[in-house]
Amino acid sequence: MKSTWVEGATPPSKDLVAHILQRFTYGPTQQLLTDVRKLGVDNWFEKQLDHLSISNSEVETFLSKWDMFTFVHKDIHYLWPIGEAEAEEAKGQFFDSDWMASRILNLYTVIQQTHSKRQVYEMMVEFWHNHLNVPTIGHELKDGHLDWHVNTWNKSVIRDHALGNFEEMLQLSAIHPAMVVYLDGEISTKELPNENYGRELLELHTVTPKAGYTQADLIDIARLFSGLRTKLPGRYYDRGGRARLDPTHTFTDVPPFEVMIHTERQNFGTFKVMGWQRTVNTVAEVLPAIQSLLGYLAAHPETGKAIALKLGRRFVEDVPSQKFIDEIGATFTSSKGDIKTVLRAVYHHPDFEAAIGTKLKRPGEDYVSVARALNVWPNFSNLGVWKGLTRDFAFISPIVQTDLSRMGHIPLGWLFPDGYPDVATSWVNSNSQLLRWNTYGNFLNGGSWEKPQLERLFPIRSKDVDVHIDQIAQTLLLTELGSADRKSIKNAVTKAFGATPSFESSSKEITQLIVRLVFQLPVWSLR
Repeated sequence: MKSTWVEGATPPSKDLVAHILQRFTYGPTQQLLTDVRKLGVDNWFEKQLDHLSISNSEVETFLSKWDMFTFVHKDIHYLWPIGEAEAEEAKGQFFDSDWMASRILNLYTVIQQTHSKRQVYEMMVEFWHNHLNVPTIGHELKDGHLDWHVNTWNKSVIRDHALGNFEEMLQLSAIHPAMVVYLDGEISTKELPNENYGRELLELHTVTPKAGYTQADLIDIARLFSGLRTKLPGRYYDRGGRARLDPTHTFTDVPPFEVMIHTERQNFGTFKVMGWQRTVNTVAEVLPAIQSLLGYLAAHPETGKAIALKLGRRFVEDVPSQKFIDEIGATFTSSKGDIKTVLRAVYHHPDFEAAIGTKLKRPGEDYVSVARALNVWPNFSNLGVWKGLTRDFAFISPIVQTDLSRMGHIPLGWLFPDGYPDVATSWVNSNSQLLRWNTYGNFLNGGSWEKPQLERLFPIRSKDVDVHIDQIAQTLLLTELGSADRKSIKNAVTKAFGATPSFESSSKEITQLIVRLVFQLPVWSLR
């Protein structure tokens, strides 16, 4: 997306440090900009890549206040007994515990994006969630089985590897219960192997159609994966949710997750995929063959280019140059998928520096950037109770189920395997813009989030409306306000509060109006 600016409109700051923070965080603040200048932006970026060295205690302290967050990243063996103990089965409430855990994970993600100092890490968590997409949308999907697994998916596949190695993440993703359930491994059989995972593995996760794979390749992947299925707690089978495992059949555990190979469903023989070939005659040879195939695909040059294209869309522009794709793809391949090495190459690429003003914030990013700019935390003053549970659990704030749901951008909420789109044309429409503008007002009034302390936005108190406008705009936009934008904001203020607005009687209201109008400027919508 190329931005053009009429005379007097506020263009994005040409400051390279501000540009880096716009792209590698969920929204820069004046304080962050000051801190990064003191540290040095290159030093800041390197420290961000070493995310575990950065304290996340502020977020952890906040989360520790609420019992609901004890559900985050818990597996089915933790959640299932809660469902059994707390739900009223006769009312069809049994699955509320997994639904609850998934909604809490959505909120947890928003809080991390907003307040974690590990901003590059959180950006890459979202990036890989979109690349290896498994949604958290409630138990209506996949017969209610998917949400039992998404919390451990978030932790063990995505968060543990977001700044690690791509092949390691891909290997774990393929055998995690969430992926097995989401892409229909559960219904695959020896006679009718399901092709969904094989199709997405090639089309989305690795080489893409440019590599020239064939239908025969998809079928052989489906055959190789035909025996994988999830292992649920014994009490699940006792309740009749699914027939108990046939004791006459043979099941072999696939570590480290609750996944098994069903010998009677597993295909054997020789498998061929895009030049890769392996013969599998025993169950013991299945997992090594899967790992070999995934390693082959992870190292394929077309996989490097596919990842480079997505990184370009995320950090540079909607349509990255072929030069960028080729060079970043080559770095991906030569580094054997080392994510930190690839991000350094993106950071130092000339296309990145030249890309100021070329990316639009998606709705969720805009939402989080407002929360960061106002330095607010979720408001849990009106907690409810989880409907249908006999024990009271604190209900999450409406951040996910109301605000982000209306905007169409719930974290981890995209239903389809391709992940949320990351180009402006997918998000630019009048309805989306109105929702964004209404959201700005909601932030200022308090509700889903705590009411902001707006005095933080103007370091020097002034009764001069021009000075007041300029201070707020500089704090939020990190650049000077354009003359036309300043005039339009001042006109709105004087229309509402008179030619000489009274800061003694209306300081709060004047400030709120200015802040909302600054958020509504086109420049604010840029990443």
